[in-house]
Amino acid sequence: MPKKQSTSAQRAREAARQGAKYTQALRSHAGTAASVREDDRFGGHEFEYEQATDLFRCTECRVYEVTARDTDRPIRPCAGLAGYGGDTERVYLLLTENPALPYSHVAALAGHIRGTGIGRAPRFSCRDGRLLAESAPSVVADLARRVALLTFTVDGREVPAVSSVDQLTAEAGRAIIAENRAAYVAEYGEPT
Repeated sequence: MPKKQSTSAQRAREAARQGAKYTQALRSHAGTAASVREDDRFGGHEFEYEQATDLFRCTECRVYEVTARDTDRPIRPCAGLAGYGGDTERVYLLLTENPALPYSHVAALAGHIRGTGIGRAPRFSCRDGRLLAESAPSVVADLARRVALLTFTVDGREVPAVSSVDQLTAEAGRAIIAENRAAYVAEYGEPT
């Protein structure tokens, strides 16, 4: 016999069927902040609706929600990207864009970081020419090395993508995300 879903879960499931993000809809119905990660009731997962299976799957660790919640205990924490090796600890790199670049390359930089498989740019990670990249302690040094070697071509010459790469603790990284989110909300209002 299937478990009875809460009203907020039913609303979120319906919103996801109409194209909204399931986890975001569930958080908004539950009244929790979208910037909360590992300590929220989703265990850091970012579930999205998968129409082919009619299930919700984490975009990071690719586990289905029903599998993550298959016990009466709290949800299992998101293991993150496959490159994290199952490490649930998080650290952050604060990257400062090179001022020699004629325009912002943050989107390309975030895409490159995601493409490595060992890092990602979480929501609200970019502000004022700085980008926060999330990774796991076991692979963060490799990510920092890869980012430091990244270049873009400007007027026929190779220019480093970043002028500095600083490693931060999980708490410091989450504090920056919270500040960036607050700045976003102050300028544009609550995200939908």
